[in-house]
Amino acid sequence: MITTIILFMLSVLLEGIIPNVLRNVTPFFVIAVIVIWGMNFKHQKLFYYISFIFGVLYDVIYNNTLFLTGFIYVLIAFLCFNINGKNKYFIKAFFTYLLMCLLYIIIMVLFTFSYNQYNFKKVSDILCDGLIINVIYFLFIYLIYIVINCIFGHRLKKSSY
Repeated sequence: MITTIILFMLSVLLEGIIPNVLRNVTPFFVIAVIVIWGMNFKHQKLFYYISFIFGVLYDVIYNNTLFLTGFIYVLIAFLCFNINGKNKYFIKAFFTYLLMCLLYIIIMVLFTFSYNQYNFKKVSDILCDGLIINVIYFLFIYLIYIVINCIFGHRLKKSSY
């Protein structure tokens, strides 16, 4: 639980830092945390609340669309719970992540179309330019997920003997 909140905060901060360091890169780090931690989070309602709070925090810090990102993060969390289910397979989580990034971009394009002029080339550039950094971050968060599960899973098994 605490690690989820720490990774959410780290992801929100990194989403503001990375575009300033690496030009033309759009990070989707919070979505990676939602997809991966949604696979292991047992309390769905609590995870929806956490996703909404960090979405609103993201809106307040970076966007000018109050509550939009909060509702999008809740939608992504809901879809991740339904797509991944109880299966904890890497490939399924990875493709869910890519699908959720695409969904996030489409929703943001639809709701912020009046602010920015989008076309297919601009949307594809948003996806392709940050693909490598987003995949690396997803793999990093997934490895953290595995390590934490091994540590806590091993502790739980040890204490039951």
